[in-house]
Amino acid sequence: MTGWLVTGGTGYLGVHLATALSATVAGRRVGCGLFDPKLARMLQERRLIVHLAACVAKSPAAAQRCFEVNSDGTRWLCERLTERHTLVLASTKDVYGAHAEAYEAVPEDCPTTLNRQSAYAWSKRLAEDYARFYAAQRGFRLFILRLSTIFAPPTPGNPGGLVSGLARAVRAGETLRLRWQGRQTRDALPVTELVKVIRACADSSLAGETFNIGGGPAYALTLAELARRLGSVHGVAPRLELTDDEPPPDDQRRYVSDLTKVSCALGWRPAFDLDAALAQA
Repeated sequence: MTGWLVTGGTGYLGVHLATALSATVAGRRVGCGLFDPKLARMLQERRLIVHLAACVAKSPAAAQRCFEVNSDGTRWLCERLTERHTLVLASTKDVYGAHAEAYEAVPEDCPTTLNRQSAYAWSKRLAEDYARFYAAQRGFRLFILRLSTIFAPPTPGNPGGLVSGLARAVRAGETLRLRWQGRQTRDALPVTELVKVIRACADSSLAGETFNIGGGPAYALTLAELARRLGSVHGVAPRLELTDDEPPPDDQRRYVSDLTKVSCALGWRPAFDLDAALAQA
């Protein structure tokens, strides 16, 4: 029982994580998704699990699917782990909802009570609780990473996230229509830094920890600034249409990770060339 397993390992970030960790890959595209007996057997053969498999959809129509995959899927996985396992659960900054907007940099003790979260965010919040419950019952080591604006080079068949979407539009010369004058703020982090965090979790003597993981204040930009930065690194003048329309209720106006806890616990702080990373997005 050795080595890494990455669920969702054929997804946008999963491909990069699995490669960097030399991990076994699990996912629907390789015929071993959640609830599959094949995945249950694979879990018994690997000691270190990164759980990325998720339904990342925020429309009301996707609510049932989010709870089935994100909440029930995490419960199903955790029921099959033992004291021999370490689980790194990929959660999201969205669990904080609008509470995050009260902070310049969001700490882990920011409230997660219901406040404009989508069903996606709430399903991930429930997944965290399932993981904590089963870690206490079954004795496996647990790390919950609340991720903020992680980005990576494109992978086949995966559209990527916020940064990838903006980069594609900028390169294609498409008009980017940004609500709220593009003032929404995010802290960007390349997947290579996430790999460092995951390795540090596994190598530590800690357990039962929750960390906010993002670029932090040093790598925080508004969406308008991010689009212009992408234009600069790709040698294209972005076409921006800035409107006064309000963002959707579940779209945090500001989110920047407070990295104090993870820095003290794991000795990690992001240190990367933002322009070089964005050039690969």
